[in-house]
Amino acid sequence: MCATKRWLVATAIVAASTVLGGQDKGVKTSNAWVKLPAAGETQAAAFVTVENTGMYEVNVISAKSDVAPKVDLRDGSQSVTFINVPPYGRVDMSASGAHLRLIDLKKTLKEGDAVALTLSTDADVTLEVNAVVRAN
Repeated sequence: MCATKRWLVATAIVAASTVLGGQDKGVKTSNAWVKLPAAGETQAAAFVTVENTGMYEVNVISAKSDVAPKVDLRDGSQSVTFINVPPYGRVDMSASGAHLRLIDLKKTLKEGDAVALTLSTDADVTLEVNAVVRAN
């Protein structure tokens, strides 16, 4: 490979890593909370605002929690494979829209409890979130 081609390949790699690296910093979370489940319930809904300040869409593709062995991504009453966060946009999770379903709770949740959530995206961004359990 000639020097010019090597330079072009190296430049492309640096440019791609700069774009993806910048995108990682552009995904933020806020307003995380878990709805207090009714007595005896083994599931709970979790809500997080995910903001994407980057120019490429980001998809939340999985989630984990310290209080449940399984976390479903939901859109209303339907299970989904991802939650899309558009470029320069955000998703405010809600019961009637995108949200997380914590399944087979390991313990009874009480108002004020802290729940650790980990959201993973298709852009290899991992978001650590602390959610508070509240009635509404």
